[in-house]
Amino acid sequence: MKTPRREFLLTSAAALAAKAAPPEQEVHAAMIGIGKRGSTLIQQVLAQPNVKIAAVCDIDPQARDNAQSVARRDNPRSFTDYRQVLEMKELQAVVVATPCDLHAPIAAAALDAGKHIYCEKPVGITPEQVDMVLKAARKSSAFLQIGQQLRYVPGLRKVIDDIRGGIIGQPFVIRAQRDSTPVRPDAEVGRPSWYKDVKRSGDLIVENAVHNLDVCNWVANSKPTSAYGHGKKYFPTPEPAGTWMMDGFCVEYIYDNDMHLDYSQLYMHPRILKDLPQGQWYFVFGQKGTVDLTKGILYGLNETQPRELIPASERGEKEDAMTQFFTDIREKKQPFADVKVAATAALTAIMGREAIYRRRMVTWKELGVEV
Repeated sequence: MKTPRREFLLTSAAALAAKAAPPEQEVHAAMIGIGKRGSTLIQQVLAQPNVKIAAVCDIDPQARDNAQSVARRDNPRSFTDYRQVLEMKELQAVVVATPCDLHAPIAAAALDAGKHIYCEKPVGITPEQVDMVLKAARKSSAFLQIGQQLRYVPGLRKVIDDIRGGIIGQPFVIRAQRDSTPVRPDAEVGRPSWYKDVKRSGDLIVENAVHNLDVCNWVANSKPTSAYGHGKKYFPTPEPAGTWMMDGFCVEYIYDNDMHLDYSQLYMHPRILKDLPQGQWYFVFGQKGTVDLTKGILYGLNETQPRELIPASERGEKEDAMTQFFTDIREKKQPFADVKVAATAALTAIMGREAIYRRRMVTWKELGVEV
């Protein structure tokens, strides 16, 4: 019995396609640091197809036991020293979620070992740490993707593309904030000791606001050249900046392209104050109007009604950063949030912190790092 020509062609094409497409490469990954953030990231890694968690590493035995239990499907090895993890020949990737002061030395060591790295932000808490990672990245065959996951929010990317496309003409000024009510005393007590130690966390602007400052850098499509600011720990009684983690600060940045950023983060926002919304928001003011970046709404200077740039269903912070990390490993591509994004974001935050601490303007040049 003859096979019909159409069926023969379809069968042949399917066979050729199957032969041409190799099975998706299995990636062996290690988790270094499995505290609060690491426990979230390990779930994201387990959800990735054809990814095996080959090792977990933490100095806390309870954290290691919990991680091994969560990843029991993969039966990972357990370590207390990240250097031993990096010696594993079968390992292609590491995910780092340690305290902030350890990000840079682990990231640099991973790059030196040729391991791709997903590193939680910030990439470093001092200019010297950032420089160390940049130098390691320049010599490495592997890449670093920074956990500035807002770069992987589709709605945000679409609105920023619209701004780049000229929807408000030339952008001039960014106003951004991240306000909340005061931190409750019980929540303060429950925070890990490294987080409250500004020499380990980098202080609130480096540990936390680096996400928001990175979005502003993305919008500006530039790096800041100078910063001036003020802040302190206000509650329960005011303490000078640099002693305890700040709970309020404001910083002004001027960019290379002469854009201006006004950023504030105040943990003193009353719930009943509605005229100034609390939470996170960004407004970009330009030649033809203003964009609410968070909601994706355009307010044209000569318009009578605001215009939606993205539907309400696309708002929010749903992202696919971890999926893209493993995709880029397989496709041998540099990540969107690469080491230059990481370094620029960290240095922006560090420059703002130093301006607050020193009570004067601090310039990018003073940081002494070439990105």
